[in-house]
Amino acid sequence: MVLGWEIRTSPPPYPSAMIGTGVAVNFATEHFHPPTPVTIPINGFGPGHRIRIVGIPAPNAHRFWVNLNTPSDTAFHFNPRFDERCVVRNNTRHTHWQHEERFADHFPFNHGHIFTLEFIAIGGHIDVFYNGRLFTRFQERDDPHHIRSVQVDGDVHVHSIHVSSN
Repeated sequence: MVLGWEIRTSPPPYPSAMIGTGVAVNFATEHFHPPTPVTIPINGFGPGHRIRIVGIPAPNAHRFWVNLNTPSDTAFHFNPRFDERCVVRNNTRHTHWQHEERFADHFPFNHGHIFTLEFIAIGGHIDVFYNGRLFTRFQERDDPHHIRSVQVDGDVHVHSIHVSSN
């Protein structure tokens, strides 16, 4: 785990704090090759927060998932399912699953192929990008400021997880 900040000479493509003229500081954590399952602590997921996951589904993957968790529930469950060729989105409330949303129009994941997922808090919803392109949008159902961890589990090798906030 690397905990620190990043200095750039031009404005970054994500929210940051400006110091002086032309220098941006972004507080972030980056984790390389964590074992699966992995849980990374975060302190809320409000507007301007971003999680980037680089991974590779196992050659025989059936499913993997990314959960944004509060201390007692899952605020956002993102679940690519190779066995159903769809991505399921959901949340829990008082440990019970809520209304499941299935996205089956386009399933971009491939066994053994590297991918990048970005989860970006916009304010009222979370945009999910797959390899740099908007893939889906999840309407927040609970207060994102209560999110305390990101969890990745299932049939996937995680190359890196990058968590940043404004």
